[in-house]
Amino acid sequence: MTKFEDLPANAQALILAKLANELRVQKSPSIHHLARQRRTDVMSVWRGICRKANQRICTIPINSMHSSLASC
Repeated sequence: MTKFEDLPANAQALILAKLANELRVQKSPSIHHLARQRRTDVMSVWRGICRKANQRICTIPINSMHSSLASC
């Protein structure tokens, strides 16, 4: 699986924009909350976001995971 950080900047931006849009539409403050809403795990949500962005499946960004965990 490709590391998110190794993707081109435009692919990273597209995936994060899709995530932000999905969070806004679902009124979720974080990917963790979105996963709980969908009764699934965070990686499943992330894979769905990558697919919606028409990008290859990649790891979840390390920095966002740490900041998200701190806010839980």
